Amino acid sequence: MTTPELAFVAEFARGLPEECRQVFTLRKVYGYTGREIAGRLGIPEHIVEAHLVHAARQCAYAASDAADRESGPSFLSRARSRIAHR
Repeated sequence: MTTPELAFVAEFARGLPEECRQVFTLRKVYGYTGREIAGRLGIPEHIVEAHLVHAARQCAYAASDAADRESGPSFLSRARSRIAHR
């Protein structure tokens, strides 16, 4: 990852709920498996997976929003906006 990408991910992670941030960090920074994270945090593996899905979605939204600020709305954000207004 480049320095700007690392800065983006670090800033993004700070905005996650505590347990979700812990799961995200253990997986993406330290490379723990879902089973290892579950054991370390004392939570079921399916909760670990749910946190990772939530973090991935939030990261995609944050990246899309950042791109919109740089170059105008992306296809994804325009579609998301249309869906929200139905």
